[in-house]
Amino acid sequence: MSDQRPIPQALLERYAAGDLSGEALERVERALASSPAEKARLDELRADSAAFLVQQPPGPVAAKLEAPARPRWMFWVPLVALAAGLLVFIAAPPVEEPDSSVKGAVGLTAFRQRADGTVETLTRGQLVRPGDAVRFQVTAPGPGFVAVLSRDGARKATTYHPFNGPRAVAFDPKQPLLETAIALDDVKGRETVWLVFGQQAFELAPLMKQLEEGREPSAAGLSVASLEWMKE
Repeated sequence: MSDQRPIPQALLERYAAGDLSGEALERVERALASSPAEKARLDELRADSAAFLVQQPPGPVAAKLEAPARPRWMFWVPLVALAAGLLVFIAAPPVEEPDSSVKGAVGLTAFRQRADGTVETLTRGQLVRPGDAVRFQVTAPGPGFVAVLSRDGARKATTYHPFNGPRAVAFDPKQPLLETAIALDDVKGRETVWLVFGQQAFELAPLMKQLEEGREPSAAGLSVASLEWMKE
């Protein structure tokens, strides 16, 4: 029996993996823009993909930031524990649209794990708390190089992925869930996070300088998507 849904399952899976272009990509994005039900299907598919990947990780994930007085971030996540939280989330997915700010086929989604172990997809402007664990999932048109950058409520710029790294790292759209896991610090206020994607490797220093100056990261040949949350 043929798939009569606005977006056939096979096509939706290819979109979530960043494996569409041209007319097929436009078709899916038009359907997503006009159908909350199709957006909910995409949200569930991405969460399912995240759960699969964290159950078969390449190894433990560590994320640490150094500061003169006290660590701003210090987090070590056993991925099996995170997977358990994601499985709870999948059983009862939220109805809200995931915060995946998309320009073309580039997007960034964040999964938040609370202190009680429950996991959800963060929506734009959502309230978060210090200690919440966050992992990121990327949508991109194909293989390339990515970085995830942040500017917090104190206007401090940070590289989340690769953690404190000097340049973007290779990205495979078949593995959209990034390995880096972070734990939210106690800096209150609005934090904006940017995904930067390019088909060629690129240095992060110029982009970090833009963030420190209060601008958005941008450069020729790069695509950018963003999300934000409010920390209380």
